[in-house]
Amino acid sequence: MRPAVRLTRQDRGGFRLDGVERAPIEASRDGDAFTIGGAAPFRVAWSDAERGWILSVIGESGEAGRTTASERDALAPTSLLLADGRLFRLAAVGASAPVVELGRWDGPGAYVVARPVNGTWELTRTPAGEALEVGPELWILAAAEIGRMDGWW
Repeated sequence: MRPAVRLTRQDRGGFRLDGVERAPIEASRDGDAFTIGGAAPFRVAWSDAERGWILSVIGESGEAGRTTASERDALAPTSLLLADGRLFRLAAVGASAPVVELGRWDGPGAYVVARPVNGTWELTRTPAGEALEVGPELWILAAAEIGRMDGWW
């Protein structure tokens, strides 16, 4: 079983993902967007017109992925679409103990379950999620959306 991914809000309004790649993924606040450095630098920006986050690789055209929320301030399920066409669903479940589940739109069950832990979020793969092969794009989009759902920005 893979270790959990930890999502932490940074002091300057960005976020950090530990456990996705060897080095942490650091997202720095850049106006209404986030810039992520590394071998393939990303930019993720909120689009009011699209009602979601748009992820792009800096210096390349096209999208690496996007989210689409029903409403900006609601906890309604959100779609996460990767550039390869895979469509995921991110949804908050539970009232007394909030949990966010990431799964596919076309089937039941979750690949990843996210829970708040001491001011951070812990994202744990389910047994089905252990077989899921995705790049950092899915994790970055999920992190931006979980932060939005939790009122971080």
